[in-house]
Amino acid sequence: MPETYLKKKIKNAIIGNDSASLYKPVIFDLKKKKDEAALSILLKKNKIFQVIDDWENQEKELKAVKNPRIISHDFLFGGKEKKEEINFQKGVWVYYPWRYSLIHILNKNDYHKVRISRNFNLILPVEQKKFENFRIGFAGLNVGNPAAICLALEGAGWNMKFADFDGLSLSNLNRFRAGVCDLGLNKAILSARQAYEINPFLDIEMLEHGIRPEDIERFLLKPKIDVLIEETDNLKLKIAIREKAREHRIPVLMVTGNGENIIIDIERYDQNQRLPLLNGYLKQGIIDKIKEIQPGKGTLKERIFLARDFMGMKYLTKRLRESFLLVGSRLAGIPQLAESSFLRGAALSYLVRQITIGKKVPSGRYYLKLDNVLK
Repeated sequence: MPETYLKKKIKNAIIGNDSASLYKPVIFDLKKKKDEAALSILLKKNKIFQVIDDWENQEKELKAVKNPRIISHDFLFGGKEKKEEINFQKGVWVYYPWRYSLIHILNKNDYHKVRISRNFNLILPVEQKKFENFRIGFAGLNVGNPAAICLALEGAGWNMKFADFDGLSLSNLNRFRAGVCDLGLNKAILSARQAYEINPFLDIEMLEHGIRPEDIERFLLKPKIDVLIEETDNLKLKIAIREKAREHRIPVLMVTGNGENIIIDIERYDQNQRLPLLNGYLKQGIIDKIKEIQPGKGTLKERIFLARDFMGMKYLTKRLRESFLLVGSRLAGIPQLAESSFLRGAALSYLVRQITIGKKVPSGRYYLKLDNVLK
């Protein structure tokens, strides 16, 4: 095969890739003629490469969830029943355009009933309902990603907002739950895809250009979110969005990697509008310096040190403090680890759930240290 032909075909394939902005699945109910017609068009256009029909196993699980008394060794491990003819009108069919895949699943209520059944009674049904109805905003989907996925897995936040302008890079793959097939994809879109593959019935609002100053109020208020998970890298935005959240009584959660450990900041502006930003850990002198930042002005070192001082150097581990001094000389960026990234996601999910069900979650700074586990 001539090299020029190969280059041309690859170039055309890259330029012609129009699926990078797709993040919502399409749900077909084949009892409806219009849905049947729409799905037929996809098949005719060769837009479906894979069909998965796990209907019988889902239906079996549904029976057990509805009536646990039928569970027995024979029910779980007995011989397989005769495979029935596919009933296309049972349940729904979900099409994931970025995977070119069509999946046969239970209807919305039954799917949810089975999927979250193992939450009970670690989460009580009344708590689960509150958890589902909580509207969650994610500003930044690098660290926000493991939190969003953890919350989606536990059945929380059926209405969420994702905002991030950044694409997945190779150096993110030391901590971001993704693979080489996702390189270059916007992190908010990638996170939404992952969440929708867990629960296709979610409603996620997307800001793939991130949050610009003129977007802050719309992101927070239209419709109003119940909690903000703030994990952006933009220092000016971190301050501006907190000021607006405080004005509108929206609690803010932020978890920061600290080597293998994490720092948890809880700002309950819903309970106290007079609370200082970051509970006073962020000093006014640093706030003033951050607000003076001008695009294209200042050095990399100045920005890196401001990022360090935003958290407070004395709260960081020794290796992390030393690393800030090496960025731009021996290091290409601020180091982060997968274990703290996933720990951050778990902590954020736990805190959102506790706020949702009305548990005591006071403002303050808290530390979760893996370093201390074996001491």
